[in-house]
Amino acid sequence: MQKILCFGELIVDWIPHGFQTVGNLQIPLYAQFPGGAPANVAVACQRLGAQTIFVGQIGCDVAGRYLKDCLNNYHVDTQYLLQSDHQTAMAFVYLDSKGDRSFTFKRDNTADLHYPIEHINNEMFNDVGIFHICSNTLTEQSIANCTLQAMKTAQSQDVLTSFDVNLRLTLWSDLELVKPRVMQMMQFTDLAKLSIEEVDYLRSGQPEDDFLNELFNSGVKVVVITDGKEPVRLYTPNHHQSFMTPTVEMVDSTGAGDAFSGGWIYGLIEQGIHNPSQLKNACQNITPLIDAVNIAMCCGAYAVTQKGAWSALPTRDDINSLLATIEKV
Repeated sequence: MQKILCFGELIVDWIPHGFQTVGNLQIPLYAQFPGGAPANVAVACQRLGAQTIFVGQIGCDVAGRYLKDCLNNYHVDTQYLLQSDHQTAMAFVYLDSKGDRSFTFKRDNTADLHYPIEHINNEMFNDVGIFHICSNTLTEQSIANCTLQAMKTAQSQDVLTSFDVNLRLTLWSDLELVKPRVMQMMQFTDLAKLSIEEVDYLRSGQPEDDFLNELFNSGVKVVVITDGKEPVRLYTPNHHQSFMTPTVEMVDSTGAGDAFSGGWIYGLIEQGIHNPSQLKNACQNITPLIDAVNIAMCCGAYAVTQKGAWSALPTRDDINSLLATIEKV
């Protein structure tokens, strides 16, 4: 099985973990969890049985050492995880009564934003089938340039490229740059995953079909659109299909989208889809893409039933019962 390589931020997520009463106040207690969208995806793929490599940068601080230890504990390859004198990024997660989350980020001039472009090389893509990124490495010009170089290098090595847009608008100092940078990255993307909110934001009033055609015209081969518990939509230039998601009770939605992305690209690798010609055949056959979407949906559904990001990620065995439910629909 070909390896999966994920590039981007590795951060500490501080997630509410109960309350303590102090006088008349209910003080939230926060627990430290490893996180960061592309790191979550790397762990998700590793949990499912793929070999994964994480490329990124952390600080030479307590948080950075903690995060590297966490990746090693989950058996993710960290040979390309660098450390710098900049601080490690963090996020404080707020969960509402339904388990939906929002974020407050501590990510000003942090280590993940300073990954050196000269470290992007052909060698890191040896035996890699899919290269995965998210948009948080597009928020600043230097790391956006590095991400673009990585996508170009991956495609030059016949590695499939995966882009989960995963917009966190509070990280952008200039919202006018969001769509141009995202669309520039789509020119080097084979597999695009977006939420319906991201589709609506990026199309800016443009008809959805026109926006999808814009993605395909830019070079994207497959588009997957998620909408929480609503049906997942799969698009190729010649095919459109919707899939009902498994019904589960949500506890915490943190990392659910990354669990979905990990399941999606793992499902493709599991079926031997790891270069452009194999993806082209899968787009014509469609069945391999459907199988991968089913795995992705089960991974996302399982993740929302658990707290945290990595701790909520399923193994292949964990999702078998959910897969059986989908197959009966």
